[in-house]
Amino acid sequence: MRPLLLLDIDGPLNPYRAKQIPPGYVHHEIVEEEKAWVVLLNPQHGVELNALADTFDLVWATSWEHGANRLLGPLLGLPQLPVIMWPSRESVSRTRRGSWKTPYVAEWAADRPFAWVDDEVNRYDRLYLDNAHPAPHLAHRVEPHRGLLADDFAVLRTWAQSTA
Repeated sequence: MRPLLLLDIDGPLNPYRAKQIPPGYVHHEIVEEEKAWVVLLNPQHGVELNALADTFDLVWATSWEHGANRLLGPLLGLPQLPVIMWPSRESVSRTRRGSWKTPYVAEWAADRPFAWVDDEVNRYDRLYLDNAHPAPHLAHRVEPHRGLLADDFAVLRTWAQSTA
């Protein structure tokens, strides 16, 4: 069974905490109806993710939900990807110490191996996943001021090889 690669946008692909535009990133202003966003995207990430699609099934695991396919995927040269739909924020428990996404990621992935790339992942999320998800998994944190780097892609490739 091919592993999933669950992708957050803000942090890993859009280093929203960067003080300036990092090398390789392009500033985009996205407008849809009355909403507007500024994002920084690195075209090389699209190349790297398309290459990882030979090993992983790519999935959006972002609060952008379907907006990821509509607004951001085309800027990175990515095809339409499956999307994890989150419950309303009002129904999400705030009592956890880790990311609010973690229980939903575990449920959505079911029995499939997965690597999850997010800027909110911490040791509490890893502990939760170790107990809740018996299939191989990797919760990989990316710093929101720098986004994905070559080392992060190397970690994903190495993890995928170790689960093959």
